[in-house]
Amino acid sequence: MSLPKEPRQKMINFMYIVLTAMLALNVSGEILQAFKVVDNSLVQSNGIINQSNKTIQSALDAAMKEGANRDQAAIWKPFADQSIAVSDKVAAYIENLKQELKKESGLTVKDGVEVFKEDDLDAPTRFFGTKGEGPKLKAELEKFQTDLINIFPEKEREKVKNKIKFNIEPQKGQDGQIRDWTVSYFHMTPTIAAITLLSKFQNDVKRAGNQAAEEALNHIGKVEVVYDQFEALVSQNSEYLLPGQPLKIRAGLGTFSSQSKPVVTINGAVRPLNAQGFAEYEENANGGGERSINVTVAFKDPNTGKELSKTTQVKYTVGTPSGASIFLSKMNVMYLGVDNPVTISAGSIKAENMRVSFNKGTLTKSGGDNYIAKVSSAGEGTITISGDGKTYSFPIRCKKLPPPTPIVGTLKSGKVSSAQFKAMGGLRAILDDSEFQAGFTIVSYTIGGIINGEPRESTITGPSFAGNAIIQSAKPGSAIGITNIIAKGPDGSNYKLGDLFYQLQ
Repeated sequence: MSLPKEPRQKMINFMYIVLTAMLALNVSGEILQAFKVVDNSLVQSNGIINQSNKTIQSALDAAMKEGANRDQAAIWKPFADQSIAVSDKVAAYIENLKQELKKESGLTVKDGVEVFKEDDLDAPTRFFGTKGEGPKLKAELEKFQTDLINIFPEKEREKVKNKIKFNIEPQKGQDGQIRDWTVSYFHMTPTIAAITLLSKFQNDVKRAGNQAAEEALNHIGKVEVVYDQFEALVSQNSEYLLPGQPLKIRAGLGTFSSQSKPVVTINGAVRPLNAQGFAEYEENANGGGERSINVTVAFKDPNTGKELSKTTQVKYTVGTPSGASIFLSKMNVMYLGVDNPVTISAGSIKAENMRVSFNKGTLTKSGGDNYIAKVSSAGEGTITISGDGKTYSFPIRCKKLPPPTPIVGTLKSGKVSSAQFKAMGGLRAILDDSEFQAGFTIVSYTIGGIINGEPRESTITGPSFAGNAIIQSAKPGSAIGITNIIAKGPDGSNYKLGDLFYQLQ
């Protein structure tokens, strides 16, 4: 019902402090990646808090319906609801700050993935300093703590204050003097570090709201909670391993009853639990490529006897021991005429010393480890990564795009109403079931048909049907065939496409 005072949360906070200190020494790719790991942990922790809030509210709802605690529940449920609502509102405000900061750092969305300049030192300084969002955030956090305490009756406020207070004090400079709050947290801080700090404030806020709601729940005595949902905690030491390196998995529940401990199955075998209720698993990576392991966490609700379980798939990649790696974001080949996203890792090479080249075209950095490759010619190509006296080469197959599929508007061959066919207006060429949005242009085609019992045929240049006598004369019962379809691809090449046939109704 309540959140455990788990070592995991202490670990997250400790990691943030360590990483913040390391920023003063080095803004390397490894440090930025570590901030992303901490940020993901904080986001997961926020999800667990949300589930705990739902459990508290469900318990209060149940107590209000029946039982000896009905009257007390009616008194204290509004305090719990308000505590959660106030914390959710401030958490949403902080979430909006994250998005605005990403925009300040050049946010774009490519293939559904957010890309921004994670190592930008100027954006947080400008956004929180020059634009004044830092003082606003500080005031909002101070007001939140006051508002949360004042939700409760006066005699309860000191207890709530001691339970929910979190640190937002400014840090000291190297001279030992207290610095300005905004400067202390956001001046010349990389964007990803600032986002992680915002996630930490968000976590503090949500945890405070949860603890205040828990305090309200404590006033009504023992409450039977029906565990109809729960959060399985599954962590892994790395998503990328070299052969022989260990994969370590830790799995369990955020909280559990000693009367109903979870049963954790990893890779098909039940694993024993440690004192904290977590199962641990380790295996050495082997082979190469993507791997996955199923982890199932199950337990029995001590009140209802209902069996609950949740399965999570742990995915990781086994790479080659080259010290550097690339990952083609869409396919295992590159195509002419389109943007080919590729992720390039420096491995043991320092990020600032890494140099990349592509002998079949160009590579342009699009943010973080992400690049866009443009292929200039077909054949076997090579991406070369070099730096710190090391050089690594990766073969790439470079090909023309496959021929697209011709369609009339949105219609493939078959039976179609005459009015709908004419309304489509012309011919298009698309890549079916492809990750690429490649622009193909219809150059020409031959259209023929049996109109009013007579065969007719004409050649059309361009995609449009406009003004074509065959299309204008076509009526229900007419048969239309489109052949000799030529389309030009984004690489400038012409493609001969398949034929289309329609029966108008």
